[in-house]
Amino acid sequence: MHKNTITFISKLNDTLQSFVNQCYELGVPEDFHIEGRTVSQLSYHPIPEHSLIVLSSSNILPAVQPYLPQEADVIIANRTINFMHIRKMLELPRGMKVLLVTDGKKRAIETIALLKDSGVDLQFYPYDPEGTYPEDIEVAITSGEAMHVPPHIDRVIDIGARVIDLSTWIEMYAHFDYESKDLRKLTARYVQSIVYITNDLSNEIQKANVLSKQLEAIVDRIEDAVIAIDEKDYLRNMNHKALEILHLQGRKIMDQRAESCLPLQFYQIICKMPFDNEEVMNWENQTFFFRKTNIRIEGNHFGYLVLFRRASEINKLEHDYRRKLLTKGLVAKYTFDHLTGTSSSFKKILAIAKKIAKSNSTILLLGESGTGKELLAQAIHNESARRWEPFVGANFAAISETLLESELFGYEEGAFTGARKGGHVGLFERAHNGTVFLDEIGDASGIIQNRLLRVLQEREIMKVGGNRVIPIDIRVIAATNRNLEQMVRDGEFRTDLFYRLNVLPLFIPPLRDRKEDIVLLISRFIKKICHELKRPLFTISREAQQQMLDYHWPGNIRELENAIEYLAHIAEDVVYPEHLFFKGKVYEYKEAEHTKRHELEIIYQSYGSKGFIDEIKLILTILKEANDAVGRNFIVRQMQALGYHITEQQLRYRLKILKQDHLLNVGRGRQGSALTKKGMDFLQLILKLQ
Repeated sequence: MHKNTITFISKLNDTLQSFVNQCYELGVPEDFHIEGRTVSQLSYHPIPEHSLIVLSSSNILPAVQPYLPQEADVIIANRTINFMHIRKMLELPRGMKVLLVTDGKKRAIETIALLKDSGVDLQFYPYDPEGTYPEDIEVAITSGEAMHVPPHIDRVIDIGARVIDLSTWIEMYAHFDYESKDLRKLTARYVQSIVYITNDLSNEIQKANVLSKQLEAIVDRIEDAVIAIDEKDYLRNMNHKALEILHLQGRKIMDQRAESCLPLQFYQIICKMPFDNEEVMNWENQTFFFRKTNIRIEGNHFGYLVLFRRASEINKLEHDYRRKLLTKGLVAKYTFDHLTGTSSSFKKILAIAKKIAKSNSTILLLGESGTGKELLAQAIHNESARRWEPFVGANFAAISETLLESELFGYEEGAFTGARKGGHVGLFERAHNGTVFLDEIGDASGIIQNRLLRVLQEREIMKVGGNRVIPIDIRVIAATNRNLEQMVRDGEFRTDLFYRLNVLPLFIPPLRDRKEDIVLLISRFIKKICHELKRPLFTISREAQQQMLDYHWPGNIRELENAIEYLAHIAEDVVYPEHLFFKGKVYEYKEAEHTKRHELEIIYQSYGSKGFIDEIKLILTILKEANDAVGRNFIVRQMQALGYHITEQQLRYRLKILKQDHLLNVGRGRQGSALTKKGMDFLQLILKLQ
């Protein structure tokens, strides 16, 4: 099986070798192909394509930059002390003055902080070539950079290059979408690599007070609860986490028999556990993950080590990992500060939205196309308690039914022909603990409605081709521009699903009903679009502004923004009525009085906002020249022959829109599609306007 590649790059070869050695200690080559380069090797030994690049520090990034493959992913390693190499340092008298030497004062200070946090009780001075330090210092400690030690210091203790911290290893695994079980395996190995510094220290563990404090500091920083029991069943070490879980705080239990100190049921559990296996056990009505391991030093047995943690903490770690892995881009960008409006109707909507944002109940956003339903959904998410969790959106009008099902719920490996190896995580699962935004919910098919109902009722999903239920914790925000109540009466939408969605309904008024916000929106869009286009700001003349106020804006805020973008391309300093898209003609919004020309212009603007005009023009032209009803395959072939590539799924969506606007008739089965009279008129309008 092909393995993903990680390439480590450092300035020094010793540092690079320490990274590679750590890889083998943690079993990383089982999961990845490992490459290593020093900076000097990059000119003749290029970095492999599609490799994740891990740099030893940010200082070498400028030197590495010219050699990076295009769009390369780069991680700057967080580094920590290699505790396997500090024995000589721990033999120094407590409080002794020492010089900490690296290739820079900043790194020296960082290394001192790591050693102090680990309980090393020495008086450190960071080395600075241009600085001063006490003349009576006789010992220098360095992390693999002895060449920088001042020549008058005779005794040098090299604790080796700093190794990669656990947080960076997690980041590497997250980059390649590895599962949480791989993360647990990595964490366990990393913990063992720390605890087993005793392999090198042998009997000094029990003799040296400094080492005892060092070991306690390290073990206490481990997130697992840790208990060390010697071969005679005496408690030799227990971190604060274990004391807390076992309710033993404040009791003198070290160097006492484990059988008499530990809770009886707990002691029986760890005695019966097999070695070197992860076990799930229940104790005090809680579920724990246990791991029991032998302590062997130079081939001698010195008891065993027990690591355990609440399952709830493992689930949180797994979720945090899944969140880091899956929420790339799945964030809500907009807040209530991005929503512009001073009209009473809009301010009322915002006030209600801020209140219901605090709830976990389902929200149904109602309103015409272009009123800003998704922006409001993102603002609600960012105002809620789930603001730090994923925001995942799905548009039911833009994705086919078959694809939508697998996108929403995911699929197992081998679920269907072409299914990706390893399966696929669906949007609902990605949104775990966050918010799902179901846009254009009125376009959901009957099959999808059935499955959505189960999600809303049970808060659980089953992947396509799967046989297990996956519980999820999500907040649902749905949106539609269709009349769901009428669809329920017509039998097009499930009644029970409607009432599951219609818990907290919120109607967003169209722009024509909040005309006092138009001038404010115009000003905001001018600043935004001129900044994006890097052009000077322009103003709207009084006459043009009045016509924009009188216009009914059937496309709402989206149409207004498109109009400003259009003006930003064609206008100079001032916009006059002749610049306006509707050419100075003022339309009052009276549905019964719309002319055919006006209706077609509205459709034209709507398609323009979707970026569909050129495709629609080509589709209508093909249908016109065919002089008869034709199928989708015929249209796709004709478009490809003209150098325009479009999938059948994309074509199906565009034909659906044309049918809804009565521009073509779509026959049943294999009868094909044909232009209507209105479609012919619309094609003429496109040709005229272009």
